[in-house]
Amino acid sequence: MRKNKKNISGVTLVEILIGIVITTIIMGAIYTTYSVVNKTYSQVSEKAGISESSRDLVSMLIRDVRMAGFKYYVGTHVKERFASDTSGQCDGGILLPSISYFGFNNGFENPDDSHNPIVIRKQTISQDDRALASDTCCDSIEVVYEDFNINDVTQPFKKYKIIYFAERSENEGRGYAVYKTIQEWSQPREAGCEWPLPTAGSWQPETPQRELIREYVVDMEFIPFDENGLIVQDVDGNYPDPGQAGRVDQNGNDIRNRLQDIRGVDIRLTFMSKENFFDRVRPNKRKPKQLLSARVSDTLDNTQGQDTADQTDLKLRDSVLVTVNTRNLGGDLFQ
Repeated sequence: MRKNKKNISGVTLVEILIGIVITTIIMGAIYTTYSVVNKTYSQVSEKAGISESSRDLVSMLIRDVRMAGFKYYVGTHVKERFASDTSGQCDGGILLPSISYFGFNNGFENPDDSHNPIVIRKQTISQDDRALASDTCCDSIEVVYEDFNINDVTQPFKKYKIIYFAERSENEGRGYAVYKTIQEWSQPREAGCEWPLPTAGSWQPETPQRELIREYVVDMEFIPFDENGLIVQDVDGNYPDPGQAGRVDQNGNDIRNRLQDIRGVDIRLTFMSKENFFDRVRPNKRKPKQLLSARVSDTLDNTQGQDTADQTDLKLRDSVLVTVNTRNLGGDLFQ
């Protein structure tokens, strides 16, 4: 007897092809979704990175600018402690003055000796570091304030000079690098019990080691203003500088004599992303340079520099603006 053969069902070639097409479409949709999410995540991370690193630099600047002009006044407890120190050559201990014995040096003869609380110099990049003479980055700021070290018997009063400045980064494509240097006024008490004369002393070290604070900076701008909120500058827009004589403001006053009129500083810092942020530069729509001030745009127009805003510049620029009041300035600080 013959047995009936069972019907064997299968998948046709057409069905296989249809399955491949559907799978390809699904995989393409998944990849596209992943690419969009990954790109969005990268952009958010890049923005967060700029914001985080910029806050560190801004916080340092705010802290030091607020300290500008600070003078230390010694209390009774510290005076008694020094007076009870008979381990040295002074009989009856050390008679500590209530305020610093340091004199004020206006820096007119030698700007490097300046004790002015705030000195801002515009566009201080040296000519050797400029790609073009029209390079507008960056300003530098010099802050001086006093402090005290109770454990330093020779020179307990301290005076510091903090300088922030920028130079083109040694690494191509990283824009400018911001550096910080610290100098201390050296005027110790020599043999004997008398404190030195106010006219003595010097900044040490003379060539301080600079500390790299941050790279990927596009511009760093400082604007000083007085108690009325007006910019302290001469008729040509230059700020008070102890090394520049003969410059006058709109009232005909020597701009150097207005160093003590500074009551606050506007700070604008512009940063760039480390990696490319945009897929392409869309003409007349979202060029990075169109999001920034004219000063930054001038820097980006420097086609021989590292930060050109041409079709190959796809990095994000972000500016931070803060106003810092110099709470220690005012009164007879310069006497």
